[in-house]
Amino acid sequence: MHHFILLLTLAFTYLNQSQQQQQQCIINGNNTQVRAGYWFSNSNHYSPVSQINTSLYTHLYYYSLSVDETNFVVSLPTEDQLPLFTTFSSTLKSNNPSLKTLLSIGTHEHANNASNSAISTMVSDQTHRAVFINSSLQLARAHGFDGLDFAWQFPSSQHDMSNLEDLLAEWRHSINDDAKNSPAATLLLTATVYFSDHLFSEDSNNVDYPIDAISNNVDWANVLCFNYHKEGDVTAADAALFDQVSHFSTSYGVVSWLDAGVPPCKLLLGVPLFGRSWFLKNKMKNGFGAQVVAAGPRLKLSNQTGIMAYFEITEMLEDTNSIMIYDNRTGSSYFSNGGLWVTFDSLEVIEQKIDFALQNGLLGYFLWPISYDTTNYTASRQAINVWTRDYGSVAAGVEFGLKHGNSPVEFAAGGGAPPQSSRSVRNLQTIYAFHLCFYLQLFLPYYCASI
Repeated sequence: MHHFILLLTLAFTYLNQSQQQQQQCIINGNNTQVRAGYWFSNSNHYSPVSQINTSLYTHLYYYSLSVDETNFVVSLPTEDQLPLFTTFSSTLKSNNPSLKTLLSIGTHEHANNASNSAISTMVSDQTHRAVFINSSLQLARAHGFDGLDFAWQFPSSQHDMSNLEDLLAEWRHSINDDAKNSPAATLLLTATVYFSDHLFSEDSNNVDYPIDAISNNVDWANVLCFNYHKEGDVTAADAALFDQVSHFSTSYGVVSWLDAGVPPCKLLLGVPLFGRSWFLKNKMKNGFGAQVVAAGPRLKLSNQTGIMAYFEITEMLEDTNSIMIYDNRTGSSYFSNGGLWVTFDSLEVIEQKIDFALQNGLLGYFLWPISYDTTNYTASRQAINVWTRDYGSVAAGVEFGLKHGNSPVEFAAGGGAPPQSSRSVRNLQTIYAFHLCFYLQLFLPYYCASI
């Protein structure tokens, strides 16, 4: 009998959660569709701000500034990058006045540990938080940004998460106060977060994001749906949409945020515009799970060992020795060329992920980083084309499902036709019905066995 009571409790909890999240999305009036991109501040020599095709995005992020470890203000860019920072918004908006720009502040890419330590110290003290918040607002207003983004990668303890909760609440309060004294629109506030609401990569078993603080204080969260397999001795999809044997997949991550209570209209799905590369131990064994001996080469554009920009990938795929595999079971692609193996998001995968975001009622997506796209913005065009093509049909209720394909599909170098596929916040009830059915299937056998 107690199993039946548990089942009913779970059912009512899910229905109540669905209603609460629907109401929150309705109250917020969040009907905006966000098609965002991150621009890396060190990429201007090959991806000039003035040449960005702003028509492909609704929001663009300047990534990123860090936190000063001595006085906890937002650190300014280096002297050579300062002009780019101060003119970032005005340059982009001269081409697209409706574009929104956001200043991303967080973990320094090349000083990860020191940067995270500074952030952890800042968020732990109310006075430090106030200094940081005030400096962020001043910078955003002074340089024409429409919002701020906090990209802490990542909090490492529940104490950090508790302090993050305080920071977001105080930041939102300060933004609201700022809006009362400014003729400009209220600044946006977003958070760039781990792929799941629970951090698997830390030693602690209890590192969970402050869900209420995120739901109530940020305009949306940018979910980093990649870097699932940064290290290892075998090949694996670094940004798989599905994974039947582990939690490391985009579908698991997004659903974990939804199940934790974050409304879908407050989530953006991250799509990587880079691949992860390895050198194979045996070039004849080049599928998933093949042994590797080292990370792939450092190339000119990405300038990181084992990382390959989407532009560099497209160039390598022109080589007739490159064989690309699109695996719709995992929602991932890879190619091999001799002893080199690269996992990345092909155009087919981008389509699959954008439709997944639509089917789950997400606010939109972001591309990381747009600096790695081709000169023709091939990946960015694919994302926006799929979103605009399928938004209406999915919103109308065309087929919901977290579906795996039947088999991998092999393409010759250079591409192939993407698979046929088809939401907006109006499908929230369908989403929760799906989740509820899953849990009903999980608990019904226990109930039947007990009667």
